[in-house]
Amino acid sequence: MKKIDRLVFGSFIGPFLLTLVVVDFILLLVTLLKYFDQIMGKGLSAATFAELITYFSISSSPDAFPLAVLLSSIMTYGNLGEHSELTAVKSSGISLVRTLLPIFLFVILLTGFTYYSNTQLVPKTNLKTYSLLWDMRTKKPALDIKEGVFYTGIPGYSIKVNEKIGDEQLKDIIIYDHSKSNVQGNTEVILADSGRMYSFMNQRYLTLELYDGTRYQENVKENFEDKAAGGQFVRDDFTFSKMSFDLSSFEMGDTDENLFRRSRLVQTRDQLKLGIDSMQRDIHNREEQMFSFVANTFNYHFVNASPVPDQIAIPKAYYDSLRQARIDARMAKYDQPDSGRVVESPEKVQLAVTENKQALKNRPGNINEAQAKTNNQVESRTQVVNNQRKVTPAYKQRSFEENIEFFENYFNPKDTLVRRDNTRMSSALSFGINKSRSAQNILKSRLTALDNIKRDQRKYVVTKNQQISRSMACLIMFLIGAPIGAIIKKGGLGLPVIVSVIFFLIYYVFNTTGDKWGKEGVMDPAIAVWISNAVLLPFGLFFLRQARNDASLFEVDFYSSLLNKLKKPFSKKKELKTA
Repeated sequence: MKKIDRLVFGSFIGPFLLTLVVVDFILLLVTLLKYFDQIMGKGLSAATFAELITYFSISSSPDAFPLAVLLSSIMTYGNLGEHSELTAVKSSGISLVRTLLPIFLFVILLTGFTYYSNTQLVPKTNLKTYSLLWDMRTKKPALDIKEGVFYTGIPGYSIKVNEKIGDEQLKDIIIYDHSKSNVQGNTEVILADSGRMYSFMNQRYLTLELYDGTRYQENVKENFEDKAAGGQFVRDDFTFSKMSFDLSSFEMGDTDENLFRRSRLVQTRDQLKLGIDSMQRDIHNREEQMFSFVANTFNYHFVNASPVPDQIAIPKAYYDSLRQARIDARMAKYDQPDSGRVVESPEKVQLAVTENKQALKNRPGNINEAQAKTNNQVESRTQVVNNQRKVTPAYKQRSFEENIEFFENYFNPKDTLVRRDNTRMSSALSFGINKSRSAQNILKSRLTALDNIKRDQRKYVVTKNQQISRSMACLIMFLIGAPIGAIIKKGGLGLPVIVSVIFFLIYYVFNTTGDKWGKEGVMDPAIAVWISNAVLLPFGLFFLRQARNDASLFEVDFYSSLLNKLKKPFSKKKELKTA
């Protein structure tokens, strides 16, 4: 590494780490404020909060890295320009593009790390985060009995203490016992002059010792005679009584992480691809069922079956073959567990089915045969569909004219001796109307379910492509930040912060817009997530060109000279007219 590279990289790495910590801290605060009222005041340990903060910090890294690169690039080259170091480098014959090389290589490595983080680290961290956050949100608040307020945190009891001395001594206690589920109302009340409260067995149980009190209990049965007699009333005076409560419900549980694995935010890139293929197969299955539904619902249109179009049948056969290939790959692990052979992953099997080029390696013979069979399913299904098109559909047994004649004779008999039954026509119309309405409702519900699956699939596609687009945002932010810093020649946290916020807002707005457009189907999800990068890339190339030409893009003189150039043609015309 040359001295110029050490100078530039040394000036960059310090502001980068500083801005990364600051940006990550700001995003962390925004996330914590979102869940503040749900996790605070529950007596959680500092270790639990530290674990949650660590997870949130990793989860916010996809947004923190691009902003940190943008801000630190502007600060670095702004400082070099402000102290005339960048001018000295250029005067020695080194171009601006050459000075960008060390940081550019670092940003390339950072982009690769960000891609790994977005596709592997962040999804796994999100799984831990949601599981821990759910446990924290469902945990009951810590036991905190306040003076003069009924405490209902312990299930089945309502406790009021008028005076509390320290953490254990209580005075003037009222307890309503609602632990009996089959009894309604305040049928059991305990009054005590004083008491003592403490926990034992690692705060799993709570003991409440009562002194000089009275227990009132009313026993009323449900039959009419006992209610009319007033029931049985018991009064029990005591000098000492002890009550124990189970506090296991106050402990934070350990939720099974598998409950959150269906979320797209906790799935790696390979899992997202598998989910997209599975939903696409489900979409084709539902579309195929709609065509079979026509034949089973409309019984009087002279068609026994509605053929499935090629655009549905052929892709369905393709995704069926992928599913069968994955099943074969999983079953191979159980067929010969002690064979020592390496079983290929479902992703490699999918690639073999898609390209139909490579053979499966180290596979038992029966799996080779099954895989060869699945590789030919698409072609065989295509041939079957084409043959179905050539065969005359299973239309009526008689011609259309014969059917019309038959119906006319049924509803309007030619034989005058046969009494005409007018109810035949009305019942046929009523049956047809009801059948059509029922079919319409069923089709609407199936179309709604199909739209929901398609929307979920678009979400998966958006998430999968965002893992790449957010990684590339680091590189684009560098192409914007470094030239701007070289142009403005101002370091510190003043103007660089303002410029960084402006461009990050542009990036955030277009990124959010592309995310919504992709999920709602306004644009192709694979294209919509790249809108922010496509908008900012021309800015980066433009600023890089201006920085190479030493343009004073952010100075007043630049715009005044540009305005004079625009006025010059008009001033010449004015002079010619006056002459």
